[in-house]
Amino acid sequence: MATSVVNSHQVAETNNQPNAVPSVVAVNARPVMETNHFDSFFTELEEFIVITENKEGSSSNNDSNIQMCDMMSGSPSSEEVEEAKQSLKECLSDLFKLNMKDRLAAALSTLTRAEVGLSCDQQRSIRAFWDNFDDFISDFLMFEQDNSEFELQKLTRDQMFSAMKKNHEAHLSNKQLLEAITEEEEEIGKRLEEVNSRKEKLISDWESLMTKSEEMKSKYTSQEKKLAEAEEKKRIAEERMSRSAAAWSSLKAQFLVMPPFSDA
Repeated sequence: MATSVVNSHQVAETNNQPNAVPSVVAVNARPVMETNHFDSFFTELEEFIVITENKEGSSSNNDSNIQMCDMMSGSPSSEEVEEAKQSLKECLSDLFKLNMKDRLAAALSTLTRAEVGLSCDQQRSIRAFWDNFDDFISDFLMFEQDNSEFELQKLTRDQMFSAMKKNHEAHLSNKQLLEAITEEEEEIGKRLEEVNSRKEKLISDWESLMTKSEEMKSKYTSQEKKLAEAEEKKRIAEERMSRSAAAWSSLKAQFLVMPPFSDA
């Protein structure tokens, strides 16, 4: 409203001076300076958006947890061995899921104590997998957990970026609106005070938009760090999962492609 008071004062002085000419320069000084400031800020924001859009995204996963130890004494019977082998084959015939953990553990526990029904290679493969069973489960869980965290952080980052783009679009809209208001101001002198009032409101909203955009940019930069941390966790989990997958594949090869074997 300070501009309105100044404008009224200027009009009064002009009316008291018969040969005076109304000054548009004084009226337009602040808006011109502020629009230049806005243009500078949103030009930088647009460059930031373009650079970010050109970055390659990344994806993948990670997870951790679970332990089990059910040591039984004594050798299982031939029937128990066959049942355990069948159960193991059924587990190996599909991708590993947590709901098959207990069934797989029971089959492995039985087969590690089997004295007949397995080849030497099968016994070694089962023993090696069973000895690292807790690590396998832990790697799988860590993979799932960190993957979910990564996807959440990525989604949050993308939402913030979308908000920044919308703010930039609002800036372009405001810029066009200001140009229209400026033309109206130049053409209709008697409506100058009303137009200036509208301009003050627009600039106030624009300043608020700039503040929000700056805050969003700061949050986005912070989110990038969180995403990098999540991505590093995902990479480490992938390495661990790769080792476990190799063990899984080795065990699967022993039972899904059954070579002839002799009783141990």
